[in-house]
Amino acid sequence: MYKLICMAYDGEYVTEHGTFETIDLAWEHSSRMGSKWYFYTFHFVVTESGKTIIDGGYHFHHLKGKRVKTVQRFFREAPLALMAGEKVK
Repeated sequence: MYKLICMAYDGEYVTEHGTFETIDLAWEHSSRMGSKWYFYTFHFVVTESGKTIIDGGYHFHHLKGKRVKTVQRFFREAPLALMAGEKVK
């Protein structure tokens, strides 16, 4: 079973209600959400516990297997580092 989380630019996220039997069903639900989650632009399929990214879609495939807290940190730190002219680690 899988869950779908929707993350904002600052790393805050919400968990969509319910669980999904397959990754494809979670993505299908994501594609039907429309503007419902306008401020939570980035969607990730996560484990049922909600702790690990299972699929990040086309643009975030490199985040598979990362912990949600780690990805949150990436999102929080990236804008600050970019504004300061630093490279994001």
